Amino acid sequence: MLLNRRHALATGLAGMAALALPRAAAALVPASGQQVPGVYRRKVGDIEVTAILDGFVPLNTQVFIGADPAELRAILAANGQTATLPTAVNAFVVNTPNRTYLVDTGAGSSEAFGPTRGRLAANLTVAGIDPAGIDAVLLTHAHVDHIVGLLGPEGQARFPNAEVVLHETEQAVWADDGKLSRAPDGMKPLFAAARDALKPYAARVRTVKAGEVGPGIVLEEAPGHTPGHSVFRVTSGSDQLLLIGDTIHNAAIHTRRPQTGFAFDVDPVQAAASRRRIFDMISADGMLVAGTHVSFPGFGRVLRDGDAFKYVAADWSYTL
Repeated sequence: MLLNRRHALATGLAGMAALALPRAAAALVPASGQQVPGVYRRKVGDIEVTAILDGFVPLNTQVFIGADPAELRAILAANGQTATLPTAVNAFVVNTPNRTYLVDTGAGSSEAFGPTRGRLAANLTVAGIDPAGIDAVLLTHAHVDHIVGLLGPEGQARFPNAEVVLHETEQAVWADDGKLSRAPDGMKPLFAAARDALKPYAARVRTVKAGEVGPGIVLEEAPGHTPGHSVFRVTSGSDQLLLIGDTIHNAAIHTRRPQTGFAFDVDPVQAAASRRRIFDMISADGMLVAGTHVSFPGFGRVLRDGDAFKYVAADWSYTL
């Protein structure tokens, strides 16, 4: 039933009358002391996509490179943020009619980013998703906060029936002993983490090029953050969703200044070019996106704003 003025007035007067009545003393409801689980669903045509929160990593403006720090602080202030940036780590379960995929896995037991992540397994349980039911894990890239969640607490494969799918360039980089030997000391642990995470899946790793990786899911190349960084386009009927991985590390900064690099970019210039190309495409198409490091649940749209862009979070989906 649609609300109209007469109905609103009637219900408002009734509510005021109720307030005038004496009320029995109510027992104090205790504070819970904890946040609700990080689980949220929405539909893309016939496909159900579930956002799963792994936690957050504490960042600051110093990890954004090639930009005036004062300008970055101004961008954040205009969006109600400060230079202290708790940054989400999201993963996404994609339920197609025939298969179940997990896009990225969170940081698992890694302590690289502190104790504020590693909640993916618990939130999968809350969502009613059995790790044994995951048919394939699709990796946007092999950084710690995307890949270490492949492992269980004893270093075993958390997803015992899943194949692992990633771009062939990405797999080749982290498996290359020459690149490992030449890497700065601070980067060497990233090689170890990627190799360790993939080891239990050695017989089930499928490397791919750009193209369809499963019915309704297409891998598109977006290199720069890592050499094989990828995004995944989910399509069902006329509906589309682009899972953009690390194209965005802060929605306010990277839409206002797409050229801004990030400290963990292997090639910041190439990463910026990939970001700009993706923004041009999704803003022209009005496409729904979901980002790993966009505030949970991570769904929104990137719209053109003069010579730059702006990020708009998607409305809450009340039904599926």
